[in-house]
Formats: sequence, structure tokens, C-alpha cells
Amino acid sequence: MKYQLSILSTVSLLATLAPPAAHAAIIGAQAQLIENFHNVGGTVTIIDNDTFRVDNFTYDGGGPLVYFYLAPEETNASFTTGLEISPLLNGTIFDGTQGPLFFDLPAGETFDSYNAISVWCAQFNANFGSATFNPVQGDLDADGFVGINDLNIVLTAWNMNTPPADPMADPSADGFVGIDDLNFVLSNWNAGSPPPPATSTIPEPATAALLCCAGLTLLRRR
Repeated sequence: MKYQLSILSTVSLLATLAPPAAHAAIIGAQAQLIENFHNVGGTVTIIDNDTFRVDNFTYDGGGPLVYFYLAPEETNASFTTGLEISPLLNGTIFDGTQGPLFFDLPAGETFDSYNAISVWCAQFNANFGSATFNPVQGDLDADGFVGINDLNIVLTAWNMNTPPADPMADPSADGFVGIDDLNFVLSNWNAGSPPPPATSTIPEPATAALLCCAGLTLLRRR
């Protein structure tokens, strides 16, 4: 019991003493595509500042000049002047069994100004299916909840540069996994909907040691 209270006290202390850095990208945010036409569906996840993944994507391949588009908001007017972000999609049938699809944004573009995504028919300005990104701030593993798994992502890559560390561990997007990233997770602790109960809610010893070291380092700076 004392061990658990010690860890929770350290978490609370760190979150209080060091404010989180500004979040440069909605890493981990997801959008569930809602069909309008052509059997469009799937889950879009932002992987880093300029990369996204589409899981279980379905689309019957119909329509001319169809691409993924980003827009500031989920409206036809916004998508009409939106950003084309994928190769041509029409002509290929996607049935959801092809595995995840990965796409990079055009050079120089990031997700910072965009909140919605569409399977967009550019020739007729038609929205075949779209969604708004629904981020849970601090949810690095994109399971809809900020908890020990997200903390472990940061601590596993502690004091590493990105790359080679997983970009998910660097929500501050400053290229280094450190106190700003830790505080981003801690300041959003328990946000979202908890997943099914796990076997343990206490960090493993290695994680606990790293967390305590981070707290001691911060206190020395103060």
C-alpha cells in the first residue's frame, strides 16, 4: 500500500510542479469514417505530425478522382477547399481485409490546422464518407483512455531522441522524450473511457523507478 501511494504521490507532484508543453499535433487522435456513399468506412489514426493510418478501410472503388482530403471542419464547403492527402483511391476495391494503410501528408504540411477527414470526390465535390478527429489528449496508445500504458510509452523511451524512439512517446513533438512529454500524459491522467480492467494498475518496478527519478530530477532543478 505504501508503495502504491508513493507512486501516486510522485505522479501528482510532477503534474503540479511542471506545466505541460503546448501540444504540437493531435497524436493518437482517431476518426471513425461514416458512410455517405460507396460503402466507405474505417478508422483513421494520426500517427505523428504528418502521418496517418487507416484501419479496416472499406470503399467499393466507385466515382472519379477520389482521394482522402483534410479540412478544418467536417462540412462540404470546408472539404471543397481542403487538402488532398493520398494517392488516387477510385478503381481499387477495399474490403477491410487488406491491412492498415499508411499515408504521409504533402511536404511541409501537418495536422495542426485540420480537424476532419473525408473520402472526397474532387470532380463533383462529393463527400463519400467523413469524420472529425476525436482526440483524447495524452492518449498515446489511442485506446481512448489516458493511463499506465501511455505513461509506459514515455518512460520506455525516456531521454531518447525521435527517431529512433517511437514518435508516440514525444507528444510535445520537440524531438526528445523528456519531462514535457511526461507532464503531458500526467496532466491528462484518467481522461477518456477506461478500457476493461487489467490485471494490475501499478507500474512495474522499472517504470516506477524511472518515474521517481524524473521527479527527483525536476525537484533538483527547482
